[in-house]
Amino acid sequence: MICIPVMEPTQREALRAAAKSAVLADVIELRMDWIADGDVSELISAARRASAGVKVIVTCRRREEFLLAQENLPALPAKERTGAAKMKLLEKAVLSGADFIDIELAEGARAISRMRSLCHKRPNPARLIVSWHDPFKTPSLNGLKKIFDACVQAGADIVKMVPYARSLSDNAAVLSLMDYAKDQGREIIAMCMGEKGQISRILAPSRGSFLGFAVLPGGRPSAPGQLTLREMRAFQKLLSGRQRFFEPPQGDLHFVLLGNPVRQSLSPLMHQAAFRTMGINASYSAFCVTDLAAAVAGIRAMNIQGASVTIPFKTAVMDFLDEIDADAAAVGAVNTIVNDHGRLIGHNTDWSALMDALREETQLKGKKFIILGAGGTARAAAYGITKEGGRPIIVNRTPEKGRKLADRFDCPFYPLMEIGKVRAFGLINTTPVGMFPDSHSSPVDSSILNGFRIVADVIYNPLKTGLIRDAEAKGCRVVPGLEMFVRQGARQLNLWTGRKAPLAVMRNAVRERLMRHEF
Repeated sequence: MICIPVMEPTQREALRAAAKSAVLADVIELRMDWIADGDVSELISAARRASAGVKVIVTCRRREEFLLAQENLPALPAKERTGAAKMKLLEKAVLSGADFIDIELAEGARAISRMRSLCHKRPNPARLIVSWHDPFKTPSLNGLKKIFDACVQAGADIVKMVPYARSLSDNAAVLSLMDYAKDQGREIIAMCMGEKGQISRILAPSRGSFLGFAVLPGGRPSAPGQLTLREMRAFQKLLSGRQRFFEPPQGDLHFVLLGNPVRQSLSPLMHQAAFRTMGINASYSAFCVTDLAAAVAGIRAMNIQGASVTIPFKTAVMDFLDEIDADAAAVGAVNTIVNDHGRLIGHNTDWSALMDALREETQLKGKKFIILGAGGTARAAAYGITKEGGRPIIVNRTPEKGRKLADRFDCPFYPLMEIGKVRAFGLINTTPVGMFPDSHSSPVDSSILNGFRIVADVIYNPLKTGLIRDAEAKGCRVVPGLEMFVRQGARQLNLWTGRKAPLAVMRNAVRERLMRHEF
């Protein structure tokens, strides 16, 4: 569920905001510490008239738990209600039909007990949220657990805990706290405040938080780092049913892989091995994408430092970026995103990685290479061969896509059925044919391989595809996909960190994993 806070400075403005928010959100929160002349009964009635199904939280926050001027949020109203006035207001909210009453742990056991008793006396009981906020820092996980236990012991139906994130790793502590609550069978609302806490706001609902908070476009956020309702809805859709592919950040830097599918990708294994060797406190997660626009928005909102892009988004992602590197623009595909202080820049490391791997085996200038396929990796191969002074020949099962790519690079095109008629020095497969689990398939009949001196495959899982095995049997020099995969990843790391990547470590990490699952 998503909750929109209502915190306009006057009753008149708050009535309009309550009615509007009630239609759009699952829950609204009436922040009576903000609404200077607020009548809680009228506000609840306005919300109910707008939407019979909306739930209403009423709270009156203590000043000590809302000292947020460091992120340029407007200050609280000058006058704060006394403790007695707050209790009277919350009692009125219960009698007026509020669904939830939020009272801070700091109000003390006596006030909380009194409010709990009043909530539960109703024919349709209101639920009591006992909340705790720290506007300056996030305690350790053990510290958070102690505060959670105190909220439970005070009589909370639902515990709410919101600290301030000073680093991305603070999000991990809060997300782990939700697991602690789940193990105890307790409901919790948890997230981090601040720009570095945005990732917890996005992930919390799918990790078990009772609800998340969002603000209407142009509305007044109730805490720093709060996302808009549209952004939260987009992330809910994006993460629905796919949370297992995206884990919370464990370091100060965070990188992701965007693709569909990503289940079999070894990019996380490879990059994490490199980060450990380089002494970089960072994490890398595979993200199965159904909505590319929302995924790119997520990179911006969560301040993710970089991303890898794989099938089927290498071309489509270009429409959502701020800048495209010259080589990536020439290729017409992006496999790497660099987040430069909020400006997303697209690069392509596929073409250079493939050329590096091929140059280990042969000179490229003046030689013809058949390129199987017409997708993003085929574009990279055609660009690289052309740039190295070679001559690409596009061969594809679908003529329309193949001719379009051939026209882009001013090179010949042949349908796949005519590949036997084409003479070339080398063959590069960029199609997914032969990828695990269909590991023994090959995109071409082995009989045509007699005419090639070198055969390359961009597929790295399995280590030796059916095409590579057939080519070895025919006496061809071969370039397995592992080399391109590792080299493109190494170039990504260089773009993200400015440092040379440990190529041997990355290669060994991937090879060892694949050897344990040889087909």
